[in-house]
Amino acid sequence: MTRAAPATRSSAYGALVLTAALWGSSAVTARGLLDTMSPVALTALRWIVVLAALAPFVWRERAAIAHALASDTRTLAVFALVGFAPQTLLVYVALEGTTAINLALFNSAIPVLIVAIAALLHHRRPRALELAGLALSLAGVVAIVARGRWSTLASLSVNPHDLLVLVGMGVWAYYTVRLADRAPALSFPAFMFAAGTLGLAMIAPLAAWEALTSGIGLPSASALAGVAYLALLPTLVAMLLFAHGIARVGPVQAGLFTHLVPVFGAVLATLLLGERLQPFHAVGFALVAGGAALGCLRPEPALAGANLAVAASGAPALERNRRR
Repeated sequence: MTRAAPATRSSAYGALVLTAALWGSSAVTARGLLDTMSPVALTALRWIVVLAALAPFVWRERAAIAHALASDTRTLAVFALVGFAPQTLLVYVALEGTTAINLALFNSAIPVLIVAIAALLHHRRPRALELAGLALSLAGVVAIVARGRWSTLASLSVNPHDLLVLVGMGVWAYYTVRLADRAPALSFPAFMFAAGTLGLAMIAPLAAWEALTSGIGLPSASALAGVAYLALLPTLVAMLLFAHGIARVGPVQAGLFTHLVPVFGAVLATLLLGERLQPFHAVGFALVAGGAALGCLRPEPALAGANLAVAASGAPALERNRRR
């Protein structure tokens, strides 16, 4: 097993920080859009824009994409289900009935679930530093979402939408771990196009039913701008950056950076909504940053050798890895 070079790890950590910043803006934007359109419509429009944006860049791989869709449909369908349009729709349905605090708390479970799933699928034992970093950053998330008052947590209630959030976080954690095993017959953009196409096809019957029963309303210009933002930055760019990070530091360490999402959410609220930073923000920021740094002190051995790095870079590999 080879380890990623320090410069490579630094680029991966930078990509993961930027990913968290983009995701921090996603929930706020989606909540606003769900006031004007349904979860099904928002999900469908978001992924249509993603695929349209990807199409020119993967055109030269169209034969490989068609071959993968025909010969590896099952694997692509699993990825489509847990990481693309169906997972997006699940989270959007949950967003309609959950609170911001509950959403942030359940989102913070992703790194924990990644550790558990990696242990189940790969028999990977978490390291002491990773567990310590995970606990420290989780404490930081709790400090932020509870706003420094433990009574906030004591008064929380859970409803069916919260359970949908937890399911959505669980399938995303599974996607994160499985992505490290992906055999790179396609570059990641081409893989994203193939799985994204299948994911969109999976929700197409729901979109058609909604159009037939409720009609089709034309979104406003501001809503379309919001959809374009969600598609191009928190989806397309963030998923490319996230894949880059996973390829170089592994899913467990990449998952730690998910705890930065509420941190950036608070920063954006300060910059865009005029909210004031409070002492609990500073405590939470310090704990999350310290936890991420602690968990990443010991580099992760490369999980899939050179082919995974090639896949993240966007260059198509010549042959598939054999499942170990």
